Amino acid sequence: MMRSPESEVLVGRRYLEHGFIDPAMRLFARNTVRVPASDWTRLAERLMERDRIVDVVRVCTMGGIPLPREQLLARGDELLRRKDVDGAIYFYELANADRARWSKMVDVLTQLPDRDLRAIDVAERYLVDDEDDFEDQPSFDETRVAAGE
Repeated sequence: MMRSPESEVLVGRRYLEHGFIDPAMRLFARNTVRVPASDWTRLAERLMERDRIVDVVRVCTMGGIPLPREQLLARGDELLRRKDVDGAIYFYELANADRARWSKMVDVLTQLPDRDLRAIDVAERYLVDDEDDFEDQPSFDETRVAAGE
């Protein structure tokens, strides 16, 4: 007997209502085009509650819904307060953090020993716009010539 996609979505929705997110995710994944955005959003919320971030990203991609950016940024902020810089970077990258957050990240990294390479990497990727910013600045040799050395 062939199952209708509508019945699978209905059953998936009921699983979700009862807190069974894995069967709901499995049924929704088989019927992506028939699942409304509201169901994908509720599933992503339940997954966030359980810290299943990889599944949240997958569900948002399958359902064509935006990532819960503010929640991801808040988790990154909390991890940065605890100086878990690697965890914070993970969440900031997922949520496409703003320049102010990356600047704070560099501040925290430069307060920790032996994190200079990571701080430089973050600065290069998220704070330095491009090489054109440095073209107007004199090189070391130009500075020495101008000083008469």
